[in-house]
Amino acid sequence: MDKIKERYSNFELLRIVAMILVLIVHVLICLPRPTTAFVIAEPFKAISFYFTDAISIICVNVFILISGWFGINLRLQRLSILLFQVFFFAIVIWGVLVFIEPSKYMNLQSLTTVLMLNGSDYWFIKAYLGLYFLSPILNVFVEKVDQKYYRDILILLYIFQTIYGWFSIDGAAWIAGGYSAFSFICLYLLGRYLKKYGDTINVGRYFRICSLSKGNLLLLFSSIVFLLTFLAYTVTYLGIPIEGRLFTYTNPLVILESIVLVLLFSKIKFKSSIINRIAFSCLAIYLLHGNELILRPYYGKWIAQWYSCETTTSFVMRTSFLIFVVFIMAISLDQIRLVLSKIIFSKSKCV
Repeated sequence: MDKIKERYSNFELLRIVAMILVLIVHVLICLPRPTTAFVIAEPFKAISFYFTDAISIICVNVFILISGWFGINLRLQRLSILLFQVFFFAIVIWGVLVFIEPSKYMNLQSLTTVLMLNGSDYWFIKAYLGLYFLSPILNVFVEKVDQKYYRDILILLYIFQTIYGWFSIDGAAWIAGGYSAFSFICLYLLGRYLKKYGDTINVGRYFRICSLSKGNLLLLFSSIVFLLTFLAYTVTYLGIPIEGRLFTYTNPLVILESIVLVLLFSKIKFKSSIINRIAFSCLAIYLLHGNELILRPYYGKWIAQWYSCETTTSFVMRTSFLIFVVFIMAISLDQIRLVLSKIIFSKSKCV
């Protein structure tokens, strides 16, 4: 969606990292959550689970913060290219499955998944489209209001989301724990604010956020990860059933963790045509494995089986290999989509 040549590779690498974290999050949702009995009997495994969750849960927030950092320009041609990419993968996946098992997938229910008509079908794409359509209004707001008003609106939005989308996870069902256009709008505005006013944001009484070194940001990021891990382990050990609430997109700690990682990568400057090219296709990774015809029936099923039947080492190796295969397949398949996009949208400067 964005011109590759306009960006350094730091944020392109972060896009790739975020998409790998999406793959890991989708591994974790296929596994049983640690129970009190489990954390007592297998403390190392429980800590490893929570540590992995604490790092990977920032994936979606980071992706949208990057969009906010650079801004979204609504153009019909770019929208068409995005939709073409989405439906290219949806149709290819459906077509392959129909070829393999026609009796199972040649039906109306499967077609509704292709068209994203069910609630869980490519939820990220639908939430992003909501943000995309509203981006012109959001951009006008960002440019017209002063910093104090902008900051106050952000604070109000996040107070509201924290109360009704985190403390009371169902307090406002349309926030959906961060799986919504509303949360994406909040993150987009936050990303724009960081880019526009980051130099004026104070951390405590003495430091401005722009003055924090890469080492300090990495230390802060690690501290949040360890804090989330410790909190999750502790509440589970004590039998308090709230650890899942810690690993939601709307958790203020998760949002802060996402911000810190974005700021860390903003301080890393380098260029790599290979990274830029891969990042240009990284959405394909989600579109391939996150399709509801694939995610639970295949990706999730295999992971759950390995977790139940294999040793820990074997499970980690098999799962890592699966993530690698999905990554390579998605990027490779997207090259075909790019060729078709160039043919169909020959006048586009975005492909």
